[in-house]
Amino acid sequence: MKVFVTAILWLFLFAGTADAKMTQFTKGKIYEGEVNWRHKMKLNLPQGKWEVMEKWQWSYNALSAREISFFQMDGKRVIASFSVGEFLGGGKWVSYVAQAVYEILFTDDFDGCYERSEYTLVKVYKRGMVANCFIAQHVDVNKELYHPDDPKTKNYSAIARKWIRENNVEVPKIMLCGGSAYFAPVVRDTLYSQNYCIDPEVFGASKNEFTTEDTSEYHPANINKYPDKKKFMDNWIKITAQRHKSFEIMVRAPERHKLDLSEYGAAESIKEIKTTSSGLTEQLKELNKLYEEGVLTKEEFTKAKNKLLN
Repeated sequence: MKVFVTAILWLFLFAGTADAKMTQFTKGKIYEGEVNWRHKMKLNLPQGKWEVMEKWQWSYNALSAREISFFQMDGKRVIASFSVGEFLGGGKWVSYVAQAVYEILFTDDFDGCYERSEYTLVKVYKRGMVANCFIAQHVDVNKELYHPDDPKTKNYSAIARKWIRENNVEVPKIMLCGGSAYFAPVVRDTLYSQNYCIDPEVFGASKNEFTTEDTSEYHPANINKYPDKKKFMDNWIKITAQRHKSFEIMVRAPERHKLDLSEYGAAESIKEIKTTSSGLTEQLKELNKLYEEGVLTKEEFTKAKNKLLN
């Protein structure tokens, strides 16, 4: 489940005439920290500077969808990507949205919120029309861009391929990704999604020896043979699990809909610091480490630091 809203885009590109509109985000502009997303929602971007690579918005009667894709660059090299999207329909269209969400998340042949051999972790809450999903995985970037399992997504990735070609951009062969999706008509008639990916080599992992989906050291069938990769993936799950918890807060998911990710280090971070560190200096070091790893947002880090210092 590399990008949830890819399927949404293709459901409606062929459904009729689209009314394309641009969001307030500017293509090519740099953003960092907290930004305004939608419906008074505050979105905390992962640490660093993020450039808007692409954005689109579609609307037809009471149906609409939008997505923004950000890249983090080191010169001409992509080192991370982050996307956030939504698909909504009010009134009589809610049932259509619910059916589309069910098909995207649970019956798609190529991706979705269910166990797949290439997924490292899948956690799902599903009841009635409510769905809350978190997935952590490795991705063969070349395959997704040029030879995807689902042929429709190759047409969608043409935007990315054109951007890569025109800007002479280098992309990683293997990326680690964490994806989130939430849909609950009792809260809002909207499917929300986000996807965060990194080049593990840039973020401290050892160099990859194998760079296809099935042969990658990060594949669940192979990872136990590579303790350093296993350790890095475990830490990545911790980071993206915490980001999923922040995602749940952003989309206003009630407690009964939230996933229990405490076994992956996504419990209350401040509480963990107090129980595992002794002395103010050590607590501040631990707090800073959590911030650098992306477990804490900038706002959470600042609040926690001020609480310790006071």
